Amino acid sequence: MYTLTEKTITLRGVSRIKVDETEVDVAAFEAVISSADPVNMTIASSAVDPEKYKENIGQCREDEDAFREYVHQIQDEMIRDSEA
Repeated sequence: MYTLTEKTITLRGVSRIKVDETEVDVAAFEAVISSADPVNMTIASSAVDPEKYKENIGQCREDEDAFREYVHQIQDEMIRDSEA
């Protein structure tokens, strides 16, 4: 008989800044949440373009905060599901 033992969700996002007429990815974000232990998740961020990141650090941090808020919503759902 088939039994689902674990579901892992990977979420990715970017902080995209308009430079001249081109949009450039400046920072990248990733989160991994496992249904086996949704309380312990991994969230990582990195500067894709370090110079543009420094120039736009305020916007990048706002974007990271928005990403984390979204990730926490998904984590909360997974925690509720694991307790059901």
